[in-house]
Amino acid sequence: MNSLCVTIEKLVYGGDGLARLPDGQIAFVPQVLPGEQVRIQIVQKFGDYVWARPVEILSPAQKRQEPPCSYYPACGGCQWQHIAYPAQLEFKLQIFKETLSRLAGLGTVPIEGVHPSPRPLGYRHRLQFHVHSATGALGFLKRRSHDLVPLRSCALATPEINQVMSVLPDLPAWKRLHPYVKRLNLGTSLAEGLVTMLLWIKVEPRKEDLWEIFEALPVLKAIFYWVRGRFPIGPIPEEAPDNGVRLFPVPPNISGQKEEVFFQAAPGVFVQNNWEINLSLIEYVRKIAGLSPGEEVLDLHCGMGNFLLPLSLLARGGKGVDTDPRAIKDARANVERWGLEGKQVHFEVFSAMEALLECLKLGEVYPLVLLDPPRGGCKELLRFLPDIAIDRLLYVSCDPPALARDLKILIKQGFCVECIKVFDMFPQTYHSESVVLLRRA
Repeated sequence: MNSLCVTIEKLVYGGDGLARLPDGQIAFVPQVLPGEQVRIQIVQKFGDYVWARPVEILSPAQKRQEPPCSYYPACGGCQWQHIAYPAQLEFKLQIFKETLSRLAGLGTVPIEGVHPSPRPLGYRHRLQFHVHSATGALGFLKRRSHDLVPLRSCALATPEINQVMSVLPDLPAWKRLHPYVKRLNLGTSLAEGLVTMLLWIKVEPRKEDLWEIFEALPVLKAIFYWVRGRFPIGPIPEEAPDNGVRLFPVPPNISGQKEEVFFQAAPGVFVQNNWEINLSLIEYVRKIAGLSPGEEVLDLHCGMGNFLLPLSLLARGGKGVDTDPRAIKDARANVERWGLEGKQVHFEVFSAMEALLECLKLGEVYPLVLLDPPRGGCKELLRFLPDIAIDRLLYVSCDPPALARDLKILIKQGFCVECIKVFDMFPQTYHSESVVLLRRA
């Protein structure tokens, strides 16, 4: 197929550049920057747009840089390693504003900017990998493909995770196990600098093989595996500190304690992958929540207590719900770790919908309701929120289009957007995290 020369107009959500072909069709092109002239080749045609690949950058932009990772751009884990980090922040803010303006009609709300990540590389303490069926190497899929890119290191991962990635594929025990492993999760316990490994495996593994892997990798804290059922099996070894859970430090200015305290999270329980940004996120949520000592909070996606526990320090307490029983178990243990036994802080295994219906049934209302839903947002919950959230809503989102859709509905229901801030939870990618405070009009 013949190549074409185009000029990149802008970057769009998804990370690609947008260009127009001579016939007016839109072309989406990866690994480019606005203003660049690029020779492209069309890869796939759709109704009114095409996907294309860059063949040659004819006029590189000043904000272009040499990617820091040798696997880029073959690996689909990153989309923006060719962009200098300060420029990544600019483009994320532009895309975020455009998304909220186009989909939610929010053109005048002041957005407080983007909070940068202290570490643009090496920030991910949690990664989930595919396993190469032939070599046992860990890897990610190519973008828009089911082909696996085997990796021996990841520029975004902590050094501890990279130690496991570099050694594991060569271990004899792993060579025996990996044909049965569907995927593998590595999570760094930041308080100790050790890694907890969780295997999703088709058959019951030999304990001898797991022990061999554990003894060959001093950086491992514990190994768990999941064959079937609701809970993983482990830890190996049984005497692993804190039963193999991961520990995450929280400084005194957030925890309210004299010394550093910790969140605990079992393997597989959701924890934000950039802990430094997560702490900044918690600080901002506490700052804008406007809680008084007599108020209570309803947290509809509480996980292991990431937001509800710090907010409870400012209030009388609150109620957190989550569908993961392991997360709720961790949340209850974290109440004790934080010294909040005297507060009215309760965690229950409920879906967000069940919790709202229970509130309606009992006539419970809250001055502050916190939403931190999965990537798809929480459209199904919005019809009930005006009856439960009598003053304020805090919405934490990792998907601008889903956030914009939900904000449009909430505004129609009588909520006003008071402030928004973007956090760069995911450097080197187009993804971002955001916090929105809404108040009843």
